[in-house]
Amino acid sequence: MAALAGAALAPASAVAQALSEAEVGAVVREAALEAARLGLPATIAVVDGEGNALAVFRMDGAPVASVVEGQPARPVAGGCGEQGLEGLALPAELAALSKAGTGALLSSTGHAFSTRTAAFVVQQNFPPGVELTPGGAFFGLLLSSLPCTDVPGAALPLGLSGDPGGQPLYRRGVVVGGVGVEGDGRTGIDVDPVDADLPPEEQAALAGARAFAAPAAIRAESVLLDGIRLPFANGETPAPASPEAPRPPGVDLLAPRGALPSRLLPAGLAAYPTRAGAALSAAEVARILDQAARQTLTTSAAIRRPLRTFVRVNVAVVDAGGDVLGFFRNEDAPLFGIDAAVQKARTAAFFSGPGAAAVLGAAGLGRYLRDGLPFDGSVAYTSRAVGFLAQPFFPPGIVGTEPGPFSVGPPPEWSPFHPGLQLDLVCEALAASWARAGAGACTPIPGLGNGIALHAGGVPLYKDGRLAGAIGVSGDGPDQDDLVASAGVVGFEAPPERRCDRLTARGVRLPYVKFPRHPER
Repeated sequence: MAALAGAALAPASAVAQALSEAEVGAVVREAALEAARLGLPATIAVVDGEGNALAVFRMDGAPVASVVEGQPARPVAGGCGEQGLEGLALPAELAALSKAGTGALLSSTGHAFSTRTAAFVVQQNFPPGVELTPGGAFFGLLLSSLPCTDVPGAALPLGLSGDPGGQPLYRRGVVVGGVGVEGDGRTGIDVDPVDADLPPEEQAALAGARAFAAPAAIRAESVLLDGIRLPFANGETPAPASPEAPRPPGVDLLAPRGALPSRLLPAGLAAYPTRAGAALSAAEVARILDQAARQTLTTSAAIRRPLRTFVRVNVAVVDAGGDVLGFFRNEDAPLFGIDAAVQKARTAAFFSGPGAAAVLGAAGLGRYLRDGLPFDGSVAYTSRAVGFLAQPFFPPGIVGTEPGPFSVGPPPEWSPFHPGLQLDLVCEALAASWARAGAGACTPIPGLGNGIALHAGGVPLYKDGRLAGAIGVSGDGPDQDDLVASAGVVGFEAPPERRCDRLTARGVRLPYVKFPRHPER
């Protein structure tokens, strides 16, 4: 399986403004002092703008493990089983690093998101807690940027986090990193991210980010998604600690260090090399990327400020087997989208292919092949449609109905760490990577090396009526991702009669793509 290799992706401005060793140490000190004031022995992590670890500090008395919420604690070495990730006891520093990395990878010069923001947009209802509404626009996003990805670049130990306590770090409006605080011995997702709670982890992270706080004009509270204002943090930035106050006692698991070489800037390469696949020529791949890129010049972003700013996205083209043929990125597109764009493309290609049902059955995932849905190459599926089938209630949001075909339904309290097709594909590989501190592909299934995506932006490509691959787009809004992807597939569209929106499941028509009502404003 080919992995991405070689691109000038990180803005030069971000590299020039990277945190120094002294600044990283100051972030750790401020977060630790606030945690100590609140009586929370914690593990504190700082990462750079690409999610690379710059410091990890464990205060004396801090829990060494964080248990994934939902089940009694159990060792990682036992694997996932029927509990999914729930109950696994993971090193606390991994949770802190993923919190820090989430703040960095989800943010850009046009929007600043925290782990609280992430929790708000990935749940089974949007807004969270409002029944009879479908899943969030980024449902399933937490299982991306995983350590077992085969897409080099922005990856985090536990993937993206929805647990409050992760904040981005900015310098002069540019993302330069993130800070994460883990101290309560539990990791999971805030199922009510708009309540009035003031978790000490979040307060300590805000203190750590004080000197590098996100600009107020782009914090999540200024962003509306489907008319809903997003949360950023419940607390205000605490007052600065005394300059004379010593850092609380603890141990540096990783001593503060400054800027690291970019993993996304190999010398001498200006762009990912475009290459041919089994069905697409290199020129056709370049044409698809160019069509998508041109659409970004006229499409307004959903989650970027100021208003009427054009989208900044990551675009991946894969062949029918999931190998990456080409990649494009607007400058300042959020880095989480590198992995997510490839996931989306592979999701559309895999489920539209002739062998999907047989491969899933052979992998022991046959329980997800139900409701008579054909996965034999006769139907063109998008990542939006796959996410529709993965909702814990079906139709999405209708409480009391049976789970979607790709879900096993919610436990007493919804959790992204409960079994379902997306998690089952990657669960054992994740547990193994945490147990041995290494990483390989996320799944044993060819073509799905970094898992699948459950949100919009992945569309299959056809040539002469046959599946040729897929395009995946990830960046500044789900409907915008679909629009850019659909621009890319012009000339390579699925035959109309094979689109999955001609198909029904339990009497409900599946979606294909959805565009913003006013894409240019």
